[in-house]
Amino acid sequence: MIRRLILMLLLCVGAHGVTNAATEDSVYIYLPWGSDTTCPGSQLTFTAVETNDTMTGTIFRWYTNNVYTGVSIDTFITTALNDGDSVYCKIFFTNSAGFPDSFKSNTLYVYRRSAIVPTVLNALTSGSNPDCPGHPLTFTAYPGTGGPSPVYQWRVDGVAISGATSQTYTNIFADGDTVSVMMVSNSTCASPTDTAYSNGIEVIHDSLTATLTMSVAWNPICAGAHDTFTAFALDAGLGSTIYWYVNGIQVPGALGPNYNTDTLHNGDIVYAMLVATDACVINDTTISPSVTMTVLPNVDPSAHIVLTHGANPGCIDSAITFTATYADGGVAPDILWLVNDTVRGSGTSTFTRTYADGDLLTFRVRTTDGGCYVNDSVTTSAILMVRDSTPVAPLVSLIDNILVANTTGTYIWYFNGVVIPGANSQTYHPGTMGYYSARRDTGNCPSEMSNIIYISLLKVGEIAGNSVKIYPNPTSGIVTLDWGSVVRTNITVSNIIGQVVLTETSNGSTGKELNLSHLPAGNYIITLKDENGGISTHKVLLEK
Repeated sequence: MIRRLILMLLLCVGAHGVTNAATEDSVYIYLPWGSDTTCPGSQLTFTAVETNDTMTGTIFRWYTNNVYTGVSIDTFITTALNDGDSVYCKIFFTNSAGFPDSFKSNTLYVYRRSAIVPTVLNALTSGSNPDCPGHPLTFTAYPGTGGPSPVYQWRVDGVAISGATSQTYTNIFADGDTVSVMMVSNSTCASPTDTAYSNGIEVIHDSLTATLTMSVAWNPICAGAHDTFTAFALDAGLGSTIYWYVNGIQVPGALGPNYNTDTLHNGDIVYAMLVATDACVINDTTISPSVTMTVLPNVDPSAHIVLTHGANPGCIDSAITFTATYADGGVAPDILWLVNDTVRGSGTSTFTRTYADGDLLTFRVRTTDGGCYVNDSVTTSAILMVRDSTPVAPLVSLIDNILVANTTGTYIWYFNGVVIPGANSQTYHPGTMGYYSARRDTGNCPSEMSNIIYISLLKVGEIAGNSVKIYPNPTSGIVTLDWGSVVRTNITVSNIIGQVVLTETSNGSTGKELNLSHLPAGNYIITLKDENGGISTHKVLLEK
């Protein structure tokens, strides 16, 4: 019977009145595992452990049978304990609140016996049994009541082996050998004898049949990905070697139980071969089951976006819709719309939004199904949003026979709602009865539509076949009119909103010089009406 100390843990009420658990500012005591505590007079070493580090100024006091021993450190070593004696420790300290405090540990009880029969157990601790001839085996003795320094003697078939006197014994044995050990205890309470004999273990030799299996980490696998194959050999004896083959060709340098590679192709066949050199292995060559690899090609996701509603460049307050198309993104990819690298939309292939000038729009597809991809995500090139404020709608006036917009700039003229090709100036001479309007064109953002003017009567008469010459234009003040024939002519000068600012009359002359220097700089409309009913209208720019 193995000597032992039967311990009873008493969970005592400490200074804080807490039971059944180690609490804050507490202590417990223990004996080292495997201490030979049963024989009277054997030395025992008790250790106290604090369970919280908030204590300061800790003092230990050890007690046996409720009597202070005078020991005031965290260990208590003694040989004077008898059967039934109790041991505990009290600590005195300053707690985390700064007040004096104390705690009593668990209590350990000592049990002693004066007469115990020693025992010894023999066990195989290295090698296999049965096994091939010539393989070393290691046996280990496990004592009971052996004392501090037991003596061992190993035996084979009952015969003591010279020099085999340690706790372990390693040798190469013959088939049928029986190994045992004798132990002489030096325990003070070993009785009625100090000698014990172990069980015997028979050594059995047998031939081995090697087997070889294998596993693969990934199959299917993506092209170019790293994969690991592992071979498992059983009953291969000593000195065996494992070789690896792909499509029947040995892989150079691939030796041992693991084969790592990233060069596999679809349909490759992988297997391992075991070559056993141990004489007791019946089959010196063994091939594992093969694995046919499925290697998936890597696809490269793609994505494109197009503007499907609105205009860019365009007006800052108008919404724009983009539509995305993508391919090879796998099953249920993440679909993200980003403005200035911030996600603003997801899960849809269309995206409608108003933008600030200079915003950058991108579209991203991110794979989620764990498939084989060159890249796990693809992002389109950024689209620069060019936005302008919407100009105020112009006001169009009819001055005699010419349509005039009230502000300078480039215009888009419309006849019955249809753009008039090439009509881009501030004025337009209508040639057909109908509805006319205009929008100011700033390049990026046209204005709203102007008012609509209906032309119901066109004056077809023109002065001298509309051959009037006006120069210089632009002018700084003086402008010369030349209509080329002697005719009485009325001359009207209007500003851009139709207000008459100057009138003149020419009697029987072929031209007239006007002085506009007293007028503000800007565009003016000069209208000529002759005595025959002919009309000619011209725009002049006055610069100062």
